[in-house]
Parts: sequence; structure tokens; C-alpha cells
Amino acid sequence: MKDSLSEFRPARVAILGVGLLGGSVARAIRQSVPAVHVVGIVRNAEKGQRWVDLGVVDSVTESIEQGCRDVDVVVVATPVDKVSEKVIAVAQATKPDCLITDVGSTKQTIVNAVSQCPAAVAKFVAAHPIAGSEKTGAEHATADLFVGKVVVLTPSDQTPAGLLERAEQFWRLTGGRIVTLSPEEHDTHLASVSHVPHLASSAVAKLVCEQSADLVGSGWTDITRVAAGDPAMWLAICQENRAAIEEQLRRLAGSIEEVRQWMHSHDDESLLRWLKEAKTIRDSF
Repeated sequence: MKDSLSEFRPARVAILGVGLLGGSVARAIRQSVPAVHVVGIVRNAEKGQRWVDLGVVDSVTESIEQGCRDVDVVVVATPVDKVSEKVIAVAQATKPDCLITDVGSTKQTIVNAVSQCPAAVAKFVAAHPIAGSEKTGAEHATADLFVGKVVVLTPSDQTPAGLLERAEQFWRLTGGRIVTLSPEEHDTHLASVSHVPHLASSAVAKLVCEQSADLVGSGWTDITRVAAGDPAMWLAICQENRAAIEEQLRRLAGSIEEVRQWMHSHDDESLLRWLKEAKTIRDSF
């Protein structure tokens, strides 16, 4: 690793959890920094050898201690309910100037838990690259997954300024656009633009019955695409961001109830106005 933050190029990176996101970070960094060595920390090294054979990582190990030895960056890419404990474990196994970051889509619970460990606070910058797919597994990882996508960093009040700068530069190596928010702001916004939309997508998927299945078209497949995501992963997200998700669900339920009432009362004017407002918002993106 070079001394100047403006020239930060990690020589060794560890990915703890080599799935779609962790694997894509690995591929992106290997493309940006060809000389880097990326080690995957996996649950089963024999099975993990597949990721070496596919060119996702350079080596694999089951040991956090071995995988984190002399690395410049560790990316924790586990389910969100495991991130904080892994960050704390990694902090004990890494050198003093190592950057630890993550890819979790909830932040406040993680940051609060890590704040209880001074060694981890000195190394950790929470991150959420807003990119992904309903597909899972490192076999779907791509080097360009984060190109042009927002990467939200959510430092705590204790995060050292130099560490935050290093995290910004690391994530730029993946092609991401950096946005900084508080953990609370992140979770509130993500409940509305990601977490509740996933639940809404799942609710629409559950409307289909055997008699209507043959009538499914592109509109249904578009709106239910994210419902194909890993249920266990999404359960963990809901558990970690309950309060913000509950509030956004309340707002969604209120909006749906308004539509139901307009339908019942034949208030087509209000319904048309609501549809136009929604279209304007969608078209603005």
C-alpha cells in the first residue's frame, strides 16, 4: 500500500463472504489494481476453490486470522445480521492501518454494535453499494457491478477522517459514486427505496393463483423481479431495520387504502391524479 492516500492502491484485499457482492468487489478491485492479491475468506475452502478457478479471487481460506494477515482492506460481505460480529473479529486479526468496510444494506444496528469495540472503530467505515441482483452467488459476480452506482458511506462520530478518506478512495476503485450519510439517514431512506419495495414486490407475487398463472406478462415479471431475492437475506434486513420499514409500510398501506376507497366510490379524478403523480416521480429518475 502506498503512503499517499491520493495514490491508495491496496496490495492485499480480503473478502469475507464471497457471494454476488463480495465477488463483484473482488473482480472490480482486481481489474482496477491488477497487481493486487485478493483472498476469499469462506466457510469451506474446498468448495471455495471454485472461486479461484473462476478467477474471482486469488486464494481462499477458512481462517479469518490467516485471511486477514497483512491485508490493506477487508470487505465484510456476510448477511447484515452477521456483519458487526465479523467486523469486530477482523479488527483483532488485522494490522493497525487496515481498512475494514462492508456491503450491508442496513447500517444503524451495525455501526452501533461496532462502536462498542474501540479496535474496530479505528478501522471500520460502514458502506452500502447500492447495486445487486435477485441472483445470488459469486458465479454471477461482475467487475462492473458498481460502475456508476452510488456507494453510501455511513461513518460514525468516532470514525477517523483519514480512514473515511481511504474508504472513499477504495470504493472509487470499484467504479462507485460516493455519498455520505449518517447511519440513521441511510436506514430511513433505504426503507422507502429498497426494503419496502421488496416487500411490496413479494406481496404482488403472492397475488397470483393457479388460474391466473398462465396470464402472467412482462408487467408482473418486472414488478416482482426483486421478490426472487434470497428470503433469508431479506428476513435479516427486515430484522435489522424494523422501525424504518414499519413506518414506510404504514405510509404504503395508507396510500393503498386511499386507492381502494377511490375505486369503491368511483372517484376517478383522484385516482387519475394519483397515477399522474406517481408517473411524474418515476419519470424523473
